[in-house]
Amino acid sequence: MRVLSLALLSALFLAAAVPAISAAQDGPAARFLKRKHDQAERLLRRAPQNDRDRARRTAQLDAILGDLLDYRAVSEQALDSTWGERSEAERAEFVTLLRQLVERSYQESLQRTLDYQIRWGDEVARGDAVLVTTTARSRRNRRAPEVTIEYRLKREGDRWVVVDVVTDGVSMVRNYRNQFSRILRRDGWDGLLGRMRTRLAEGS
Repeated sequence: MRVLSLALLSALFLAAAVPAISAAQDGPAARFLKRKHDQAERLLRRAPQNDRDRARRTAQLDAILGDLLDYRAVSEQALDSTWGERSEAERAEFVTLLRQLVERSYQESLQRTLDYQIRWGDEVARGDAVLVTTTARSRRNRRAPEVTIEYRLKREGDRWVVVDVVTDGVSMVRNYRNQFSRILRRDGWDGLLGRMRTRLAEGS
């Protein structure tokens, strides 16, 4: 089972570890993203001195990720109609499992993102959401094509949250929905959660 797409997760936080170039006037959602990316960059540029320091940095990066990504909204969209069929306890367990898988994949992908430069594009209102577009280009391999990354954000109380990321036209949420839907049809709810628990236990 491919519960998570590492390529999408890498793209989601590609800007967290590299200098960014603004190509348009910043809006509030873009400023929010940049602040979080700057916080992550400062942590990544400071090499951990020991295991305790490394564990502290991991926890701090997970906290930044948690401030960016609305795991409950992503879970609800990814499960589609199944979300409404589950109890609140079942939903909470699913969100927790997804969060743990995303956090681990994010940590494993960080070193792959240090080679990219980000250009920030426009911020556009789209219904009840805001789209912030960026492009990422490898500084090491200049012949590699640019990657276009669109962040979809919503206002949650007094802060912004990311509810989807589209990488070169591929939606993170839609990708999750397709994967979860196949597993649910074949193995049911218990089978889906069992597979997620197994991946966490296996550490892969």
